[in-house]
Amino acid sequence: MRKSVVALGAVLALIGIGAAAIPFAEGFAASRLKAGLAQNGVQVEMVTVGLLDRSIALSNVAGGPNGELRVDEWQASGLAWPLDELLQGRLPLRGLNWGDPLHVARLYLRNFRLAQPDAGNSWTIGELTGTNIDLPRYDSTYEGPFRNEVMMARLLGVLSVDRLEQSGFSYTSLELMTQSVARLTVTGYVRGLIDSLEMKDWQVKPAGARMAGVTVAETTARGIDLRRPIALASSLDWEPGMPIGRVPMAEGRMSGFGGDLMTRYGLSLGSVSTETRRESGDVGRSRLRVEDFVLAPSLRSVEALGMRMLLQSMNVKEVRLGFDCSTVEDRARHALKVEDCKLNGPDLVDITLAARLIDVDDEFWRTIDEADPFGLLGTKAALASARLVVVDKSLLQRSLQAKARLSGQPVAAERAALATEIRRYQPPGVLITQDMSKVLDGVARFVEQGGVLTLDAAPQPALGLEKLDYLLKPGADLVNALGLTATVSR
Repeated sequence: MRKSVVALGAVLALIGIGAAAIPFAEGFAASRLKAGLAQNGVQVEMVTVGLLDRSIALSNVAGGPNGELRVDEWQASGLAWPLDELLQGRLPLRGLNWGDPLHVARLYLRNFRLAQPDAGNSWTIGELTGTNIDLPRYDSTYEGPFRNEVMMARLLGVLSVDRLEQSGFSYTSLELMTQSVARLTVTGYVRGLIDSLEMKDWQVKPAGARMAGVTVAETTARGIDLRRPIALASSLDWEPGMPIGRVPMAEGRMSGFGGDLMTRYGLSLGSVSTETRRESGDVGRSRLRVEDFVLAPSLRSVEALGMRMLLQSMNVKEVRLGFDCSTVEDRARHALKVEDCKLNGPDLVDITLAARLIDVDDEFWRTIDEADPFGLLGTKAALASARLVVVDKSLLQRSLQAKARLSGQPVAAERAALATEIRRYQPPGVLITQDMSKVLDGVARFVEQGGVLTLDAAPQPALGLEKLDYLLKPGADLVNALGLTATVSR
């Protein structure tokens, strides 16, 4: 019995000694960490280390000879990082080397400021909170002039974050143009895939301007795929300015447009949205919508005065437009359809476009995915058909009235003169044929009587995109190559 009591007392004594030693060990780790950061050019007013919760807290951080880096508060908890690395000042703040792994359960920053005097750029963040940040080891081998940019892309290619919230972000470029975001929230980032994104009050302010030129109140997106641009930016031959290609997105919406630039020109825009869904493994349907676009120039704006006078001559106070376009990608059938694109101007005009491409090959999709327009000349894709329909509601009459007021001629005379000019028109570098004359006559009759103008393209055989260079050469027979016809109806 006495031996058991002695053993229990020894265990309790060891626990007590260990508990008493923890503050000493934490203080020792904090001092070593502060010294290690100083060796790396980062000065910290206070360092706190928590061994039990694997946490580090820094306050009043400054780095660089002129204080290019400043952070009022930096906290990380749930760290999974070798202790010897921490004691040498290697942590995710200036001391973390490219390629090193890291896991942080929670990261918090307050009043982060970073300037690059050589590049003329600067960043500020009011607050940033990240949860479950997981960064495995990645390749840091790179010999080139854009090391930081390439390394950042590689980091984003392996990084995972459950949730990231950021407020008070701003970026100022060398030209002193400032972009800012009041709040940004990213949920479910996994190696270039983003589950959802929400951005509040995005602004772009030109150098020296008192007001933001363009503002967007709210931006939301879901199912964003950044893997392709990240892979491109991670390569050895990447350079800034190279096209990043298409960024697939399940849903996206921007609303609440404003700013000084839009106000000066009398512009307003309700929202721009996009939606893409997979109907099967090889079939995808996309839709783009622009809603509530309004042009209503004010007489108080010098920039918009000319447009205001033009609208007044047309007896129009404002122009309202909406755009809605749907496309279908069918990779199994090697086809792409512009199914229904509509530009709607209430009481003015409706314009509809539909088209169909066939023999769409892998080179075509690569060209679209990588935003390489010149690559279209090397594809087998061909235009099978296209239709443009213009429904005049009052635009033609109003335009002729404006022209008549300027010339002093009757509207009927202006209409007849325009129709005659269209019939006599000879586009430079284009073969003038009887079919061309028929198409021009159809457009002229539309001017004379209004109604509905339908332009059909039905090339026989289908016009391969590799022949686009032929259409740009002098003497090209556009009408025959495209199979153009024009019809007018009431």
